[in-house]
Amino acid sequence: MERYRLLKNEATADIAFIAYGRTLNELFRNITIAVSNVMVLNAEKGGNKEIRFRLHAKNLDYLVVDFINKIIFYKDYKNVLITDAKVEVDKKLNLQCIAVAEKLEKLKDRFLADVKAATLHDLEVKKQKGLIRCKIVLDV
Repeated sequence: MERYRLLKNEATADIAFIAYGRTLNELFRNITIAVSNVMVLNAEKGGNKEIRFRLHAKNLDYLVVDFINKIIFYKDYKNVLITDAKVEVDKKLNLQCIAVAEKLEKLKDRFLADVKAATLHDLEVKKQKGLIRCKIVLDV
């Protein structure tokens, strides 16, 4: 199963991708990997700092956007890139994350794009053929 797929010609000035998972936990992990690889080439190969955080949202769409924006918060304000994560989402949409991150200065030679935010534009989370599929557009 592929973790994610970048979408070409989907968003003119932005970057779009589809992430997949058999469970919500796997989907959010693959979203993490996709977002980090949009920003840094082979980002998932780094990370020695542990970050823990929790989120809650009133619906799954908002949880996806809040989760990605939390990754961006750490990049912009803590100068670390979350490269992988163990994520647990319960039925009430409480999310717990134990993430692995790398200092941005160690990744600067592989930097590709500066993601500013996740958007609700064209956001779609649905079950399809036994997988949960999430299409998202990132503002760069």
